[in-house]
Amino acid sequence: MPREGHRPASAARRLALKALRAIDAEGAYANLALDRFLEGSHLSAADRSLATELVYGVTRWRGRLDYVLDVLSTRPVGDLPVWIRNILRMGLYQLMYLDRVPARAAVAESVALAKEFGHQGTAALVNAVMRKAATAPGDVGLPPAGPDPAARLTVEYSHPRWLVERWLGRLGPERTCALLATNNEPAPLTLRTNVTRVSREELIASLRAEGATAEPGRLWPESVIARGVKPLRTLQSFSAGYFSVQDEGSMAAARSLGPQPGWLVVDACAGVGGKATHLAELMRDRGRVVAIDPFRHKLALLEQSARRLGLTCIETRSLDARDLPQSDLVGQADAVLVDAPCSGLGVLRRRPDLRWRLRESDIADLASLQGELLRKASECVKPGGVLVYSTCTLEPEENGAVVEGFMDSRREFCLDDAARASGFDRTAGPADSESGPGPAPLRSGPHGAFLFFAPESGGPDGFFVARLVRTGCP
Repeated sequence: MPREGHRPASAARRLALKALRAIDAEGAYANLALDRFLEGSHLSAADRSLATELVYGVTRWRGRLDYVLDVLSTRPVGDLPVWIRNILRMGLYQLMYLDRVPARAAVAESVALAKEFGHQGTAALVNAVMRKAATAPGDVGLPPAGPDPAARLTVEYSHPRWLVERWLGRLGPERTCALLATNNEPAPLTLRTNVTRVSREELIASLRAEGATAEPGRLWPESVIARGVKPLRTLQSFSAGYFSVQDEGSMAAARSLGPQPGWLVVDACAGVGGKATHLAELMRDRGRVVAIDPFRHKLALLEQSARRLGLTCIETRSLDARDLPQSDLVGQADAVLVDAPCSGLGVLRRRPDLRWRLRESDIADLASLQGELLRKASECVKPGGVLVYSTCTLEPEENGAVVEGFMDSRREFCLDDAARASGFDRTAGPADSESGPGPAPLRSGPHGAFLFFAPESGGPDGFFVARLVRTGCP
């Protein structure tokens, strides 16, 4: 905890440090931790921007930063108190990656923080390490290239070794390096037009009037790419319910389901409702979208979003999707969406903390859960109805393998063409295989009947969609 009697460092850095400590010590999600500390902080726009940059940058580059710190420090970074190691990470990040921060400021602010959140000894350690780093942080090289390429790539691109080894084995070195580099780039801000209230053109005009740069998205008629946006909650267009924040890759799930006005649609893993609200908008708010999730606090956020967007056809139920076979929805739904909990390895550029949270064993555990959720939720699909399975991961065990395992046990479901149903323009990006990203700029396209996006700079997040129809086929 911070010590009394010391002159505090800048408010932005103190806030960023608190968020980083929560991520590191408490397992907090980066976006939620940052939002929690920013709320009510009264920071200026510039300070909010700096705090956000520090939290996401340090989290993204933690592996590389720790490697350098272990070289510069007399104590392994992992053995340091949580406050001190994150002060060092944050200070080193400013030296290595933020040209606009003078070296003397990065050193002085780090020492001031160490005095607040540590003691005289740790402050002296921070001072010594930061002064070494300020001379030439780039002097600490990378592990040598050699018979163990994963050792170098793990540090160079700041990813856990198990993940680098996994992708090297499946994708090869060129594709792995491209994917690792993409994960360290900022994700674009993509908005989804609420077509029940405005057209995309009207939303773009509204955003531009509020000082943002906005242009049509590449994949869907409701998507908008925005830049230079002020905090979203301050925009009149946000308050008016003109848009939601959603990546184009994520929009593929509801699009592939192809909901029609008047349908009964079950969103079996609704979470905070990004896809449930998209479904309702595509249905023009006519019909029923039953949003299922076991966590009441997530459903409360969904309900709040639905009110802001003016959507009235969404019903929420606090229920585990595995209990759907005991519900009144069995055999009733025109369509069911299973946007399953997954490893999230397709959204690492947007969720940098995930790379440090996951273990390789999680993938098999998640695949087992995903298969169970898909089987249970499928009970709600009526004959002739649609079942869509989606994830935001790149791993075949969580994607095609889950769908194939499901079809082996439920032969009345036939695979349909998710790309065609979604309206995906096959000319917008070349076909791509689920084994890894291709060389095209967009890196997206249908994989057989599946729709699969692999992330690349300027393109959508990694996303997988399979569409099945309950036809009674053998």
